[in-house]
Amino acid sequence: MSVKCSLGHENPDGSLYCDACGEPLSNVASVATATSAPATSATAPDGMVTCASCGATNPAGEAFCANCGVSLQDAPALVNMNASVPPPPAPPTAPATAPATSVATALQARLIVEADNQEFDLSSKDNITIGREDAVSNIYPDVDLTPHGGEEGGVSRLHAHIFVENGQYMLEDLNSTNFTFLNRQRLPAKTPTQLHDNDEVRLGRVLLRFKTP
Repeated sequence: MSVKCSLGHENPDGSLYCDACGEPLSNVASVATATSAPATSATAPDGMVTCASCGATNPAGEAFCANCGVSLQDAPALVNMNASVPPPPAPPTAPATAPATSVATALQARLIVEADNQEFDLSSKDNITIGREDAVSNIYPDVDLTPHGGEEGGVSRLHAHIFVENGQYMLEDLNSTNFTFLNRQRLPAKTPTQLHDNDEVRLGRVLLRFKTP
């Protein structure tokens, strides 16, 4: 059953004021008062609006409160706080990156003086000079053979050097006075030659042994 105002607007049964024009509907018995109006509830259905005057809820789109007749033009729509709101999607997880591994294993080698078994570790450097220390000329080779018969054995101050090339140890004579020999073969100056485990290296008359693990 609906109730009409004097202008003919239809309203739900029990309305005190016309939803369209706000006219009091005096021919209808009062069913609610401002004090008995339901309080604003955060659990009201979505799309409802609450009256700022009496707190009654009204369907969205109504111009006036059905309970007290106050304009609902500025009343905010209630949001059902109990409605299930899906959580925001989790950010994409970057694929785990495996730690980079070195393709080439660090090379290891030793140079051993045959006369006294003195060892020189070559593993920490890619370029090792061999000769005799001379502070006056500011020459400090990585492998100083002065204490191992270098001067008596004819070792030049910068006699030879060992370096790494394409993952291999190479031996090169540096225009020495008394030459460099690999496995008893004299090496031409400035001609790199590959070294292998247990090779015999002779600088002048000082004999050394090249060893790898």
